[in-house]
Amino acid sequence: MNADVTDRTTPAAAIRVDRRAIDRLAARGLVSAAARDHALGLIEPPRRWGVWAARLVTVVGAALVLAGIVHFFAYNWNHIPPPAKLGGIAAMIATAVAIVGFAGFGGLVGEVAASAAVMLVGVFMAVEGQIHQTGADAWQLFAGWAALTVVWALLANSAAVWAIWLAVANVAAITWWDQVNPSFSTHQSTRYLLPLVIDGGFLLAREILAGRGVVWVAARWTRFYLLLPTVAAATFAAIAVIDRPRGLGTPQAATAALVMLTFAVLVPLHRRWYGDVAALAVTTIGVAVVAVFAVFQLLTGGGRADLGVFFVMGLVTLGVFAAAIAWLRAVARSMEA
Repeated sequence: MNADVTDRTTPAAAIRVDRRAIDRLAARGLVSAAARDHALGLIEPPRRWGVWAARLVTVVGAALVLAGIVHFFAYNWNHIPPPAKLGGIAAMIATAVAIVGFAGFGGLVGEVAASAAVMLVGVFMAVEGQIHQTGADAWQLFAGWAALTVVWALLANSAAVWAIWLAVANVAAITWWDQVNPSFSTHQSTRYLLPLVIDGGFLLAREILAGRGVVWVAARWTRFYLLLPTVAAATFAAIAVIDRPRGLGTPQAATAALVMLTFAVLVPLHRRWYGDVAALAVTTIGVAVVAVFAVFQLLTGGGRADLGVFFVMGLVTLGVFAAAIAWLRAVARSMEA
């Protein structure tokens, strides 16, 4: 059954009904064949492919236009005077804002124009940095980009705009840590602390807002857009801690504690509260990878591995992931029941 259907906290207007859920209801005899065909006709009309094709063409076209703008300035850099460079990009930003003002937020055209405005701000800052060399670090470009567009993202209430903004914020955090934090050279676990806090915090905010009926954050792809980097950051941080367990300072200990808290929250959250098997599978893969690496470190003692260790690790890897798959299938069956 669709996870949103069984979740009592989900508003009725936000319940997703897809073909898979209808087929399962029909297979169990809960709806008749005529009701099944009628329901499929409602959620998958014959001309629905045209709507998706139009949206896909619009998004891809906007992305190609933005890429073309970037390449145009890069290729003709020496032949365009500085005022024309900055003025042209500023005019395009103003055009995107005007389109949003005319079409409004919420529609496809408004979301594409709002996303283009956010991207063009970054292009403007990059061109400005090339024209007037200030010696600023790379992280300052992305941090300024995120700071200048955060109000626009708040006004847009668009998942696409927030997705772009969050990517910029993550790049700013990672590049800042790599350039100004001297502890990175001694222990790499803290490198993933900021992405874990940023993406994990946004994931928590997304679940809270979706539970309160905020429609624009309730799309399922937004959960995975935030869950994947959160689990990846937690997994890499855990591997770094296990790789060098000695000499952990306060930042490294805090990172390890946050990693354990992240996995401890995500597993029951997606299993019992939201009932999302796919999201639970993503978290389970992260836990399985950490478990396999921990066994490897236990067998080698932090030293070099021989052929026998690699043979044992092959068996351990198969066993861990087979157990994870069996557990996920059992969870999926229990949710269906």
